[in-house]
Amino acid sequence: MSHFALVGKPNSGKSSLFNLLTGLHQKIANYGGATLESKVGEFHGHEITDLPGIKSLHSVSLDERITKEMVLEYADSKSPILFVLNGMQLENNMLLFSEIADLQIPTIVVINFKDDLAKNRVVFERDKLAQALGCPVVMMNSRNGDGLEELKQLLDTESFKIPNAFCKSLYDEFQDGEILNSYKDSLVQARNDGAHVHENDFFKRQKIIGSIVRSIIEDPTQKRNFLEKSKRWDRFFLHPIYGILFFLFTMLLVFQAVFYFATIPMDWIDQAFASMSEWTNINITNEWVASIISDGILPGLGGVLIFVPQIAILFFLLGILEHSGYLSRISFISNRFLSKFGLSGQSVIPLMSSWACAIPAIMSARMIDDPKERMAVIFATPLMTCSARLPVYTILIAVMVPNATGGIFNIQGVLLLVLYLIGVIATLVTAWFISRRAAIPSSNLWSLELPVYRIPNWRNVLYNMYLKTKAFVIDAGKIIFIVAMVLWFLASYSPQSEAYIENEYQSLVEANPDKVISKDAVHLEYSFAGYLGKLIEPAIKPLGYDWKMGIALISSFAAREVFVGSLSTIYSVGSEEESLILTRLRNEVNADTGEARYNLATCVSLLLFYVFALQCMSTMAIVRRETGSWRVPIIQFVVMLIMAYVFAFIGYRLF
Repeated sequence: MSHFALVGKPNSGKSSLFNLLTGLHQKIANYGGATLESKVGEFHGHEITDLPGIKSLHSVSLDERITKEMVLEYADSKSPILFVLNGMQLENNMLLFSEIADLQIPTIVVINFKDDLAKNRVVFERDKLAQALGCPVVMMNSRNGDGLEELKQLLDTESFKIPNAFCKSLYDEFQDGEILNSYKDSLVQARNDGAHVHENDFFKRQKIIGSIVRSIIEDPTQKRNFLEKSKRWDRFFLHPIYGILFFLFTMLLVFQAVFYFATIPMDWIDQAFASMSEWTNINITNEWVASIISDGILPGLGGVLIFVPQIAILFFLLGILEHSGYLSRISFISNRFLSKFGLSGQSVIPLMSSWACAIPAIMSARMIDDPKERMAVIFATPLMTCSARLPVYTILIAVMVPNATGGIFNIQGVLLLVLYLIGVIATLVTAWFISRRAAIPSSNLWSLELPVYRIPNWRNVLYNMYLKTKAFVIDAGKIIFIVAMVLWFLASYSPQSEAYIENEYQSLVEANPDKVISKDAVHLEYSFAGYLGKLIEPAIKPLGYDWKMGIALISSFAAREVFVGSLSTIYSVGSEEESLILTRLRNEVNADTGEARYNLATCVSLLLFYVFALQCMSTMAIVRRETGSWRVPIIQFVVMLIMAYVFAFIGYRLF
């Protein structure tokens, strides 16, 4: 099987072409030693690799460095490539092509978006361009497949499978083998030393390419007219006032979509697994088998699948923003503010989407070019207030402030806003610290290219959404499932015998004849999780917590929202109905002081603990997947646990 790669700049339509060539015969593959992904597919006996978009062979961002190294390998082996250019940004795209042409790689040039060219009456003399470049040139529309048959015929010809038709170097002096090797050595050196600005080289290439493009376009004014249309749109979208307002409105829509539109399918998934658990308990007579299925396997699977709607919706919306050309404008608008914290505009989408869930937010950090900035965002993102914290916040705020007053702007709402603001501040400060302390190479300079506006390729948007969601379910789901099973074991089994637990239960019932005692609560108290709660009680007592809260804390490290359900079991409520839990928490008494257990100081302490602590094993699994190591999520967990403890301690002492 022969191999070739798709190479091009971002927003060139490269991935759309890849999908057309391979159909469903493709898979996600990780690069060796890195966590970034490529797509690999098959076409007529050829193996095709869709490499990450790259702006220049001198780039040093992680994904671009990987593409550059692959291109250098292709240059050594003389393996062929398909170079995809955006026809409406031909000069800009050919700067990269000129660098690759100097490496003398057998190439077919695909000029994409021929529909936009025709719509704006931009006509190329294709044969003249092919003669200037020294390789075949195909005009395509990767959105509907126009031009695909011609490309397929070229791919099936021996002239392309056998590397004997090389693109001409646009520099005559590079035709010399010794100078060509020197050029390749300089690229390798740039990879090791970081970014270099080769101004003389850039201006020389720009001059040559400008001359070629002017010679092949019949009426250059038409292309300029089309670009003027994009510039007119940018007068609004990049306006210092209107642009920011539209940006905030767009982010509000994205946030609301991920946060609210996912609620219905998430509820369906939750109800489906609850029904399956109920059916299991009723129809399976073996108590151990019923327990492991209903309390272990099904919650473990549900804990994975319940995130699918949020992830799918987020990546669908990001695909629309990216393919329409607006995502680059979002980065441009937010860059000035985020730069004060060592970030760039590329970080705004992951940070804001983490208000819905940190998992898809961390996955979307792949769009960040700078490796150091990407790590800073991945590390800090869990501090943003995700939707899983809301059940904890609302129940504790309701305990603190029984009667909300003040109309729309009541005290409860203000407290919730304050918690969100604390999360934002903590995220930005942490990102600033990581961006300055992390021992990771940085590109130092973020360059932004604004693509022209266009209607998204819906097939490509949907298929990429499917692939990324599938990758989450398969890769991260394994870890999430294992963690869920471990927590089930800790909560379900006890070092004590069943007879001992039964005796304790009967003693409590006899001692409290007027009180409903839950047998599940007694089992939980004497489980391994219960003993862990009592074991950590001396450590959490300075925060105002007892061993019962310790059990809730331990169980909520699987997922924060488990906190409320754990409290209902511990305090024998027997239901997760909010009014019952609120009443029980408000009436709970501290045996040592005789005062309310959930007083102002304890509630503030708990709220601050949940603001900072990384209590989500799913998030840790995703961080491990995105960074390729357990070192980062372990450090992340420990650092945020220390932050949570310190701020909870301060909050308890102050109030």
